[in-house]
Amino acid sequence: MGHETSEKKAGSSAEAGVKASTGVIVATVGMFNPVAGMALGALKEYVDAPILQLIERERARREERAARALQAGSEEAQRSLDRLVQTIETSPDLLALMSETVQAAMETPLTEKIIALGRCLGRGVRDEASVDAERLRVRGLAGIEAPEVKLLEVLAKETHPTPEGWYQERFPGWRHPEILTELPGFAKVLDASIARLTAEGIVRDDGLGRVAMSDDDPREMWVLTDFGSDCLSLLRAVSAGE
Repeated sequence: MGHETSEKKAGSSAEAGVKASTGVIVATVGMFNPVAGMALGALKEYVDAPILQLIERERARREERAARALQAGSEEAQRSLDRLVQTIETSPDLLALMSETVQAAMETPLTEKIIALGRCLGRGVRDEASVDAERLRVRGLAGIEAPEVKLLEVLAKETHPTPEGWYQERFPGWRHPEILTELPGFAKVLDASIARLTAEGIVRDDGLGRVAMSDDDPREMWVLTDFGSDCLSLLRAVSAGE
């Protein structure tokens, strides 16, 4: 019985240490966010109680997301969370990767994205030669939320058949009309979503330089880049494993 009690105390102590380390990471990253970094005590004199409750709930959600990403990183790196934190502390590059990972995880409600971000961190810890590539993946994933996931899923599909008489059986990419057939609710926001993904190198226009067949024939032919396919596969891998 004494041995079991000793083991429980040791386990509780280790868990408390890991939680403390995780809390420091979240708090440090949170300093750069206006919500996560708020000191509630300083706000009580100026903010109504219901608003304080909303802020506190948001802080709690952000901490939970960050912790989940770190746990996914721990599993991917095949190291304990405590060892993961210790390894990250020894490398400026890993600290930068961790900071971007946690910040992106704190800001998204998408579970698959949180875990995918954590896995990028874990791979960087496991192989420091891949840190730069993993930072780029983290930045790409950071630009993807639920609307962008829907668009990526469409662009990953086989394109629509071309009109009779074309030299190709299918369009080389996705035009606006076909995208909006799949996503009719995107009529007023499609350009913004595409611009966001283009800026991250996730999609590209494969129709550049193409001669339009008619005045109403859009030249855009949107396709996933290899990087975009990589980001989508990271999200799909999480969904498939759940």
